[in-house]
Amino acid sequence: MFEKLALISSFIAMALVATSYFVKKKELYLAFQFLGIIFLILSQFFSFEYFAAVGLTIALIRTFTFYIYEKNNKTASIIWPIIFASASIISYLIINLWILKTLKPVDFLCLVSLILYAFIFRIRNLKIVRYSMIIPTSMSIIYYILISAPIFTIFSYSFELIADVVSIFKYHLPRRKI
Repeated sequence: MFEKLALISSFIAMALVATSYFVKKKELYLAFQFLGIIFLILSQFFSFEYFAAVGLTIALIRTFTFYIYEKNNKTASIIWPIIFASASIISYLIINLWILKTLKPVDFLCLVSLILYAFIFRIRNLKIVRYSMIIPTSMSIIYYILISAPIFTIFSYSFELIADVVSIFKYHLPRRKI
């Protein structure tokens, strides 16, 4: 039952996040990311991956914060990604060391990708965002493979990476005239 809910949530998240790469305004990019993250949280919750679910909850707040700045045509202070990165680190320590009493080295991949996302989402230039997202998205794929996440979770992040690369080709690479 929970696997099916995780699968459905991942599919919806995949569609929303992939769509985010094909919008032309950072504000819309963040809106689609926000909605996608909601479904990613549900997917992780249904997969019993609590650290990832908490990390994505922080990411949801991060995305909403940067969305508000973008909507007002302002650049967020550098303090925001520092706050979100710190929250990710603190949540890792609380969940993994204090509550679960486990320290899985693989979770560092998830943690580092969440920290990178915190800084990348602050960038207002969508071209730089698209190029930068390749690194943490690739790290997320590796993380989910290593924790044996449901195949569709891995597929959704892979699809996001492909959508990102395709959007780079579509919007940022010069086209040859034949």
